[in-house]
Amino acid sequence: MKRILSLIALLALVAALGMPVLAEDAASDSTGTGTTQTPDTNNNNNNTTTPATSDGVYVVGYTVTDIAGGEITTVDVGDHVNIVLQVVDHSSARYAVKAEEISARINSSVFQYTGIGEIGQLFQSNDDPNTDRLNKVRGGQASDQEKADNAYYNYYSYVLLFRDVVYNGGGNTLPINLTYLDTSKPMQQFSVQIGQCVDKDQTTSPNLLVRSSSYGEGTVMAGQEFVLSLGIYATDAGEDLNDVIVSLTLPENVSLSSGSLSNYMGTLPAGTTRTVTFPVLPASGFTGTVANITVNLSGTGSISGKAVTGTTAISVPISQPDRFEVGEMKAPASVVLGETTSVSLSYVNKGKNPVSNLEARLTGTNVGAGGYQYLGNLNAGTEGSVDFDLTPDSAGAVSGTITLSYEDASGEVRTITKEFATTAEEMTFDPSMMDPNMGMEEPQTTGMPMWGWAVIAVCGVVIVVVIVVVIKRRKKKKAMALAALEAEDSDEDL
Repeated sequence: MKRILSLIALLALVAALGMPVLAEDAASDSTGTGTTQTPDTNNNNNNTTTPATSDGVYVVGYTVTDIAGGEITTVDVGDHVNIVLQVVDHSSARYAVKAEEISARINSSVFQYTGIGEIGQLFQSNDDPNTDRLNKVRGGQASDQEKADNAYYNYYSYVLLFRDVVYNGGGNTLPINLTYLDTSKPMQQFSVQIGQCVDKDQTTSPNLLVRSSSYGEGTVMAGQEFVLSLGIYATDAGEDLNDVIVSLTLPENVSLSSGSLSNYMGTLPAGTTRTVTFPVLPASGFTGTVANITVNLSGTGSISGKAVTGTTAISVPISQPDRFEVGEMKAPASVVLGETTSVSLSYVNKGKNPVSNLEARLTGTNVGAGGYQYLGNLNAGTEGSVDFDLTPDSAGAVSGTITLSYEDASGEVRTITKEFATTAEEMTFDPSMMDPNMGMEEPQTTGMPMWGWAVIAVCGVVIVVVIVVVIKRRKKKKAMALAALEAEDSDEDL
């Protein structure tokens, strides 16, 4: 029964955070793409903070409870607590991600927590400082440009809950990494200072922590070097740390462009922070979207001689260079007015990541109705082409543009345009090319044609000639036979 009541109390506290009644000294600083907070000076009683700009991710309020759900005002080293944050998230709204696609992790050994934060009470709003434009959008009277400008200020507001967090001491800054199930989107980093924590270090033994990390702004490109900067902190435990070594464990296809994976820092006085940098180079063949780099820390207490170790994971988003390219435009040298021809543009994705939502548009002067085609997704190493009909409205110059737009692996919309020009000509008529007999019908004839009668006549003549020749030959042979008989009779008489 006590367990049920505790859960009910915790849920009630989480629900209360949906209202602007939050912790007194909530102040957030940015360690990555988050936004620095400034106190609300207009009403000191509402215990909220106001964002400096409408960008990134930041905390506007928080509370800390014990495991049973009761709010507490002091957190000592070794305490197990629940941390509830009220978050304003512009980045996730711009990516239009769902609550279940957001993954929030604590990135600090000051607060020990290995799970993923629970997100609840998510709603969408807009904090456009241009109130006239905001009212037009909400009233459905805004232009397309005003809608696009207003969309920049969309944001999510939600409650982020971390259960059973162990406070190890060494500070009160709670750094959080916000990533997405679609890891091609860049990681967001923000932090909040938990004022309830008693900012004292463990007096029993010193410790080493990564208090800050930076890899530059935006997404790191594969094949390009970036500098990983780490702020190493030695807790104030009454003794310095000697032989401090910081080393990296790198994933496949990620290496250092120079130097060693281990950096010897020597002695680090208690309560101080020192920065160490590593030149990191993700190979051009890196196939992932996030490089998970492990930071290994080690040192020895200068008085106790006790060995101190620690590890921290740093996630760095990696993108492949965009190598979507178009080929030559194929357009006719001229177009006959009234006829339909086409223009064609080829394209190829030479990059290592697919491109999404590829679209093509034809616009221009005297090209006809123009056109639009949705071409879908294009995998790496594949090519295609798009064709548009060209139907000029009048004779004269024809000029047009084919625009291809797509989303790269990081979700950014990119466009490529290609122009063409040709001429529309009137259809011409040449009388000299016309057949003079065209349109004249030959007379209809009936019966035997003349050539048939001629053939019959010739055949008749040939037959008569043959008969005459045969008759003459027969008469000649008969005459010769009679002459021979008469000659024999004459000889007998003699």
